[in-house]
Amino acid sequence: MTASGDFLPADDQALDVGPTYPTAFGIELTPKVQGIGLAVLGLIGAFALYNFVVKPVQEQKTALEAEVAQKQAQVDQQRASLQDRAALQAELNSALEQRVGVYSLLGGSQTLDTLLLDINQQIQNSNAAIADVLRADPARLDNAQLAALGLTREQIQRVKTQFADTPQVQKQLFSSELLRFNPSPAEPVTDLGPELSGKLERVTVDVSMQALFPQTLSIMRNIERLEPLIIIKDVQQSIAPPPADTTEEELLGISRLLLTDYTLEVLVPVGDPSVPPEPPPPPAPAEGAAPAEGGAPVEGTPPPEGG
Repeated sequence: MTASGDFLPADDQALDVGPTYPTAFGIELTPKVQGIGLAVLGLIGAFALYNFVVKPVQEQKTALEAEVAQKQAQVDQQRASLQDRAALQAELNSALEQRVGVYSLLGGSQTLDTLLLDINQQIQNSNAAIADVLRADPARLDNAQLAALGLTREQIQRVKTQFADTPQVQKQLFSSELLRFNPSPAEPVTDLGPELSGKLERVTVDVSMQALFPQTLSIMRNIERLEPLIIIKDVQQSIAPPPADTTEEELLGISRLLLTDYTLEVLVPVGDPSVPPEPPPPPAPAEGAAPAEGGAPVEGTPPPEGG
């Protein structure tokens, strides 16, 4: 009994002793304290991870997105600018085509040469037809051919009989001839409004010819039908003098040559119509008004104060 009584106090002391935990900074690290510490360390780690890793990446991502949006806006603006430029270029090309089309109606450097050749060609054709009529037998002449020349069978017969000894006179009675074709130097056009001032030149041609009425009318109509715009002015007509060795009495009842004097005006564009014209200069500022920024001050105005 004594032995058992000696062991009982030792068992009670062992039961009263609790578990031991490490300490740090005077704080016993119990499971609860450790849990709180781990939670705090987790929060601190999460904050550090967000602040030093996630936040810089997010800021960089936001900056990149803003830069991408800015670049995209620039690209869209350039694309719109290119589209506007293409539209403006198309309008310019269309305007130049219309300008070239309008200017093609005017004369050019070769217009006068073409006009001279055309008149001479008609005169030669007329004279060839007259020569054929004079060589042929009057009884076999075609009335339509004679009417186109302004002649009759009786007139041909009379001329061949009356001037049988002078065949040259027979030709002179009906032959067309260009007597004068004198172009003047080009002068700037100033009387067609300010829109055309400095853009056109006028070439004046003094023309004189003699021909039968149908041939004269044919030449004048052919000039009007030419592609370049040619103005016929100051037309004057009179009966041509009789050929040498003939008298007015001998030519009574015979179709006479008409002496026709007129002036041709040819408008010629200045420069190449396919090249866009230079833009007009900016209007001068009104008297006393300040010049545009960066522009020179108006002559006679004092410089601004403090400048």
